[in-house]
Amino acid sequence: MMHGQLYAVASGLFAAIASLCGKYAMASSEAQYLCESILLALSQDEDLTRANLVESSCNEYSVFLRMVFFAFMIGTNCVMWTMFTKALRFSHTTLEATITNTAANFFFTAILGQVLFGEVVRSLWWMGTVLIISGLLLMHHASNLGPRKPGTRPKLH
Repeated sequence: MMHGQLYAVASGLFAAIASLCGKYAMASSEAQYLCESILLALSQDEDLTRANLVESSCNEYSVFLRMVFFAFMIGTNCVMWTMFTKALRFSHTTLEATITNTAANFFFTAILGQVLFGEVVRSLWWMGTVLIISGLLLMHHASNLGPRKPGTRPKLH
């Protein structure tokens, strides 16, 4: 049981990383900013001409950087699906793996968005996440009640 949840959390993490790579691969402005930040940090030179050189270099390398992130996105998606498949195999139910994966994916996506992009995750977003996960948990609880005869009410534990 514990292995299934660990694989599901890892799957959620890799799904969030794949989304991050997808953002860098598809948004040219994000890739450009990342390239400029890295080159300026490595140069340690505050000269304006150096900044212009960095910007022109990143214009040339931006397409290559985006292709690298696209490849990483595909790779991390492959790892994510492998982990999710293992989570399904080691979990008691598929819903258990899905709930854990979804919760981990939301959590890691919020953290990566805040840290790397300065995104503000408001309480409304967290409330929506809690509602989605609560709905999945209710579905899981209902599936654990077992089959019942038509016209009868389920026994609550």
